[in-house]
Amino acid sequence: MDRISLNENFDAESWGLELEGAWQMTPSTRVDMNLGYLKTRIGDGEESIDVMNRTQGNEDWVALRPWIQVPSNCIAPKDIVEHIINVGAILPPQVQAELLLPLHLLCGGSSRYGSFGLGLGNINWSQALGFPEGFTYDPLTDAPNGGRGFAADLGGNELPNAPRFTASLGLEHVIQVKDWDLKLRADYYRQGESYARAYNTEYDRLEAWSNLNVSATFTQPEWDLQMQLYVKNVFDDAPITDFFTNSDDTGLSANVFTLEPRIVGLSLYKGF
Repeated sequence: MDRISLNENFDAESWGLELEGAWQMTPSTRVDMNLGYLKTRIGDGEESIDVMNRTQGNEDWVALRPWIQVPSNCIAPKDIVEHIINVGAILPPQVQAELLLPLHLLCGGSSRYGSFGLGLGNINWSQALGFPEGFTYDPLTDAPNGGRGFAADLGGNELPNAPRFTASLGLEHVIQVKDWDLKLRADYYRQGESYARAYNTEYDRLEAWSNLNVSATFTQPEWDLQMQLYVKNVFDDAPITDFFTNSDDTGLSANVFTLEPRIVGLSLYKGF
């Protein structure tokens, strides 16, 4: 199995502005806010292979799932793949399954068994499938990036998880109730759209989202006692805040992260 964990580093630049302010409207009421702007850019010439688009729109190549035990897909010339499939369509059913092997050889199998044209065991596949005499194909030398795919140009793309705009607004009001202080607070957060991956495709887009939390806190300073009733994610929204794509052998499934559902809670604190 050739599954690995790979971290790629890219030259990039980023700059931003942040504005933070607070306004004590009255002795009991306070407003605070934060505004942020972030601009990121991946450097020119940076490249990476996108497992969601290995051919990068090149119509002369197709993506292949070479073998059930092999975790990574590959790309191969479209005309060769079509030739193998078309020949297989006229073969007896008991023989058609054997065509999985030459398709495997179009991918990483060639690095294990030798180039496609040299055949495997007692079978010369190029001859058996009617390819011209002397035909060879080795993905390690005849395909881009050893058959892994065409590299996507990342130059000018935004960094992952770098929203252009963020904003937060808080409102707090304190009410005196005999010996108790009642603090009412609401916090609103808004984040602009961003991308989960460096390829910046529509697949990678994270929509803008917002969140509202509220709380009511009773405090008795003399007793060092505090009780708080709070509600997180008041609107019970579940926006996708991030995700990552798994390997090919999972069907390129994705792990998705969302806001927690609405949570209503009560906390109690007592100092001794």
